[in-house]
Amino acid sequence: MVRRFREYVLVDLAHAVMLSETGILTPERGAKLLGGLLEIHDSKGEGFPWLPQAGSFLVQVEHYLGERIGEDIAGRLQTGRSRNDQYAAADRIYLRDLLLAVADEVTRLQSAVLDQVERHAATLMPGYTHLQHAQPTSFGHHLMRYGAAFDRDLARLGDTYGRANLSSLGGAAMAGTSWPVDRRRTAELLGHDDIVVNSSDAGLFARDYIEETVATLSVVMSNLGRLAGDLYVWHSWEFGYVEVADGLAGTSSIMPQKKNPHALERIKSLAGQAVGWFPGVMACQHGVVSTDLDLCFADDLLLGIGDATLQALRLGGETVATLTVHEDRMANAAGAFWSTTSHLADELVRRYDLPFRSAHHVVGRFVRDSIAAGLTPADVRAEDLARAGREMADTVIDLQVDELRDIMDASAFLKSRVTTGSVHPDETRAHCAHLVEVLDERRVEWKARRDQVESAEKALLQRARELAAG
Repeated sequence: MVRRFREYVLVDLAHAVMLSETGILTPERGAKLLGGLLEIHDSKGEGFPWLPQAGSFLVQVEHYLGERIGEDIAGRLQTGRSRNDQYAAADRIYLRDLLLAVADEVTRLQSAVLDQVERHAATLMPGYTHLQHAQPTSFGHHLMRYGAAFDRDLARLGDTYGRANLSSLGGAAMAGTSWPVDRRRTAELLGHDDIVVNSSDAGLFARDYIEETVATLSVVMSNLGRLAGDLYVWHSWEFGYVEVADGLAGTSSIMPQKKNPHALERIKSLAGQAVGWFPGVMACQHGVVSTDLDLCFADDLLLGIGDATLQALRLGGETVATLTVHEDRMANAAGAFWSTTSHLADELVRRYDLPFRSAHHVVGRFVRDSIAAGLTPADVRAEDLARAGREMADTVIDLQVDELRDIMDASAFLKSRVTTGSVHPDETRAHCAHLVEVLDERRVEWKARRDQVESAEKALLQRARELAAG
């Protein structure tokens, strides 16, 4: 309740302005009521006399106003309104503003990711599946899997925002009200896109917008956590591919050589906790047919969820933006353990008209024999491949050793890819350029949402002061 002070006061102001404009309150009473509410708003909660025994924000404010402007005026604030639609209205403003803040941080993170992609579209590194060398890739191409995911996150956040940014005021207890309140006026005053039409849905009885918001934030955290997990492994001495900035790391109290990537560890731990957010909130709301206070009487999960998401995103954006990439270490590992052999199999299919499965068997035998002989991909022998061709496919393979080694070169592997979205540096750059354009469009969309909210709040306060002045 204390953390939502601002949201509750805005809801009260919007409701009181509407009561005054519709004539439900006389100008004199409306002016006094709004004067008291503006005093509360302008205090920003500093010095507000919280009463632990009073309970809800509604009672706290009525008590305060009763002492300042009289109980007769204070008691009129709740005309045409219930705690149900008041609480839901404050929740929607909190979640709406949280989504705006999260979108800002995802945008910064995405910008940092795409900047690194542009720098490292051709930075050779091993690609992994099952944490085993799979095929060569580039650091930029690997980051693009997260760039694509964060782009989807921004789209999901936008969809979620559209369903969260609706006005609950006017739903009253559950059946609506006999007072001629103007529901769309309060929606306008609070910067909402529209109203929640059904009066029971508008209150605390159907709150899937909370569940959807938490689910969306959980997906954001999952995507960020996977990126942090990759960088965390690659930060170890055994890999040595990346290094976080000193300000995002710590050391041991006894082992001076250690550089512990604390930022990545923090992100990973928060992302792990995020797995439980959605079922936790769902469980709190499972019985809302019979009660409207399941979530209210439990610990406030939403505040912790919002704080954790913003913390993790800020750390993630700073980590990616300041990341040191050890390109030589990556490149040296890229072709070290037979990761180009799928390309060799493709070449056998092309040159000798073999079925791919037969080519796969030939190359498998060739790799096994080479490893047994203590050879690396850099010093393979053409005669070993020729022997594997005879034994596994009854085929004469007459590749020269220089051709064979060129086929197995990791850099050449990247340039051999021809499909859209592949590891070819040009494809990585093209995908990155597209997401840069999309990010610019999303910035415009989110700025429009933010401007709408800020303009509405400014107009609400201006109108409240006009009416308070009589």
